[in-house]
Amino acid sequence: MNLFEQYIRLSELATLIDNTLHNTFGGNTFWVKAETSDIKNYPDRQYCFLTLIEKSGSSIVAKMDAVIWRQHYDIIQKFVEVTGISFEKNISLLMRIQVSFSASYGLRLQVLELDHGFTIGAIELQRQATLKQLLVQNPDDVALVNGTYITYNNRLLLPRVIQNIALITAPGSDGERDFIHELSHNLYGYTFNVDSYLTTIQGKEAEKSILSQLDLILSFDKPYDIVAIVRGGGSQTDFSAFDTYNLGLKIASFPIPIIAGIGHERNVSIADLMCFASVKTPTKAASFIVEVNAVFEKEVEQLKQKLVQASSNIIKIHELKLEKKCTDLTNAITHFFKNRSYNLSQKELAIKLLDPARVLQRGYAILSNKQGIILHPEKLQEGDPITATTHSAVLHLTTHKVIKKEVHEN
Repeated sequence: MNLFEQYIRLSELATLIDNTLHNTFGGNTFWVKAETSDIKNYPDRQYCFLTLIEKSGSSIVAKMDAVIWRQHYDIIQKFVEVTGISFEKNISLLMRIQVSFSASYGLRLQVLELDHGFTIGAIELQRQATLKQLLVQNPDDVALVNGTYITYNNRLLLPRVIQNIALITAPGSDGERDFIHELSHNLYGYTFNVDSYLTTIQGKEAEKSILSQLDLILSFDKPYDIVAIVRGGGSQTDFSAFDTYNLGLKIASFPIPIIAGIGHERNVSIADLMCFASVKTPTKAASFIVEVNAVFEKEVEQLKQKLVQASSNIIKIHELKLEKKCTDLTNAITHFFKNRSYNLSQKELAIKLLDPARVLQRGYAILSNKQGIILHPEKLQEGDPITATTHSAVLHLTTHKVIKKEVHEN
């Protein structure tokens, strides 16, 4: 038989594979544990393609394509609602699947069901139960509003300037060093008073130790502006101390604002949710504190500029008013002296007109005797000598006869 006569068509091979898979798997389903490495979700069409993998260390030991069809598409929404986790790559899933084969699309696993509890894990389930307990048993200190936890602690007001800090951290830890370094090397040159309350930050004794340090901070009655709890990142189990009911309640009801910098991006603990503010690292916790002071300094600088501007405006306004008053005073003085000058000119003219020399030039004479100018000629007697001074001569006369005239006063 010729080699070329021994081939089968691709469709025949596909049929053989399909029959074999059907005989082996039939309509059976299987619970399979795998991790997502790639997801292509089409919500408008209601189907989702995903790649499932199994790893051994960093090596992929198995890889298969899977699909969620329309009839089971609602499992994605239920998964998100129950777990609070986005349906994306790098999620560990426990799935009920069915093996399917198509001549056109090849071998695929159909995902029929997702085990939420497996993905969330026992730690997360306990965490959710603890949060619920905090809400139910402490309504005055903990509330859930539009998906955000509102606590007594995160309703406190921060001081406008932070200076005195109580730091809860592990002795000699990277978290302590990073926090102190960021504070002491800030760009603005701010200085802070930091008291370290050293404690076990993870392990079985961590919760009790942290609670003890918080009580110690209050017992000293020192006016701390803020409490910082810091540690580096780690696995989810390393955060168990920060997911307990007692520590969550203590933080939620603590009377001094608490800043938590206890984990990396993927870790959100109950302590993070209960405190005044949560950041991801000790360095960011220190930056948060520095920024509070920087904001205040900026506000003060803005107020200073506004005060300088307002003062400048007031001075300009009063300068203009003073200028106007000076102008008015100058005009008034000028007007006053003009009037006085005019009056003096008039009086000078009157004096000149009344000058005896001018009067004599008009033909008048001045009569006088030994007593001086004769003001009452009616008192003269016959024979009294008088002198008559005219413009051009002085006449010596003798009174011959005095005739009194009647003077009518108006």
